[in-house]
Amino acid sequence: MSNQKIEIILDVHQCQGYGMCLMSEDIFEIPQGSQVANLKMHFVDIDREDEVKELAGSCPAQAISFRILESA
Repeated sequence: MSNQKIEIILDVHQCQGYGMCLMSEDIFEIPQGSQVANLKMHFVDIDREDEVKELAGSCPAQAISFRILESA
């Protein structure tokens, strides 16, 4: 069993509210009246790595990044 997690990083100053991240609505949301996304989850399991890579790559504003963390 892996002790790795993925930390999702959203640059709210870079976000333009395109909504491409909403394909993972358990991770991201754009609250009503807001122009930018919010993170609902800051960490996800390593088994979602492909999904997170796709999210980061599909953001037109390049506002999503991530890093893989090792748990102690």
